[in-house]
Amino acid sequence: MSLATGTAAPLAWRKSTFSGANDDCVETAPMAKAVAVRDSKDLTVGNFAVPNASWARLTEALKA
Repeated sequence: MSLATGTAAPLAWRKSTFSGANDDCVETAPMAKAVAVRDSKDLTVGNFAVPNASWARLTEALKA
């Protein structure tokens, strides 16, 4: 199931600047209480949401 279905406005998806021209990455879109995540190479598989606090912990852990 897609998170974008039934939302008032479409999600603003973005790829990491580190991905360059490579399409083998994930895209994220900010939402009010979560970050939506999807596979950039296969948009048909849908997406999922990660709560903002969990997303912040994940990205900080990846930087360490």
